[in-house]
Amino acid sequence: MSSTTATETLSITPITHGKLRYVTATWVPKPILQPFGLPDISEYTDERLMPIHDIRPLPTIDELSTAKEGTAQLLTHGFTAVESPSSLHSSPYTAASWRDPEVVQRVYVAEVEEMLKRITGAQTVITEVLLMRGPHKSVPDIPAPSSPTQHGPDHPTEETPIDAPTKTSAPLPTHLQDKTLFKLHFPNIVGFSPVFGGVPPASKTHLDFTPAGARTHIRLFHPTLTAACADIIAAEDRLRAASLPLATHYARAPNAPRWAIYSVWRPLKPVKRDPLALGDVRSFAKEDYVPIKVPAPTIGLDGENKGMHTMEAYVARGSDAHRWCYVSEQMPEEVVVLGLWDSDREGDSVAAGGAMHSSVEMPEREGEEPRESLELRCVAIW
Repeated sequence: MSSTTATETLSITPITHGKLRYVTATWVPKPILQPFGLPDISEYTDERLMPIHDIRPLPTIDELSTAKEGTAQLLTHGFTAVESPSSLHSSPYTAASWRDPEVVQRVYVAEVEEMLKRITGAQTVITEVLLMRGPHKSVPDIPAPSSPTQHGPDHPTEETPIDAPTKTSAPLPTHLQDKTLFKLHFPNIVGFSPVFGGVPPASKTHLDFTPAGARTHIRLFHPTLTAACADIIAAEDRLRAASLPLATHYARAPNAPRWAIYSVWRPLKPVKRDPLALGDVRSFAKEDYVPIKVPAPTIGLDGENKGMHTMEAYVARGSDAHRWCYVSEQMPEEVVVLGLWDSDREGDSVAAGGAMHSSVEMPEREGEEPRESLELRCVAIW
């Protein structure tokens, strides 16, 4: 890993400014009702106009491992970006092909999984979520799950076992049963609805998983994912049975596969406004990470196990020390690979290789065309 600091690496890059939203040091979370949701935007009361560093030029996948010092890398920054055109950019495919989940699953998913193997060296990559973001119409109100969504002793942490994470028998919200909005199969398909449109950009600084949240996720999201992660879960269970903390023992335990979660973010047209901002992990302190409890559906099961469970994510407290990056005028042939969790990095920080991120509002771009993007969330196993 490079010894160059975040400040040294980014000081020579072109800089613009954008608005990022944080929670305050005294913030008290309210219950989250939206599955996979974040706190309401009204709770992000610390708004800051922050320098945003352009990470261009982007390497190709083949160039990434030997790219010049300071190039954004997963192991240093928590994210990377590469030139990686898709076959969906060429005939016989059209722009409409990107909005057809069956075509995306048949063609693009395999491309992304192979790309992640090449970038990370992982042996197995499983795509679990396809998420379309874009112009958005109204979404029905979502009833609160019956389980609590505040912090509490029922949530799995390093002190509480994960072998029986929090579940509830509450049914899935009605609108999540609409197959055009949220398909309850694997991979999960979100935002392809002709009725509601895409999911709007997330203009709230966050990281999708804490370490406990990642572990809960592979156990309760979908049985296909749980089966693929069987060796991981077994290794964690062995360490827990021996009363050995996972944070300090898993990465060096025998027969404990390294595993990680990544988001692969591609725009569907040139990004003119609200680009994806990426927080350099080296610039965030431990006290900047605030865990929150998030309701999530347990899908692919029948009977009493079907319903909601509680997982954990991070939001951030603001700091002028944070260093934010983006890809200026990002094109459809360019992708961002964002780290969300890495079992090999848990000893580095509470973020365990995951990078804070948010859409960023740039004042001079507010009148531009809304962005559209496709995200794939993938689990990688070595």
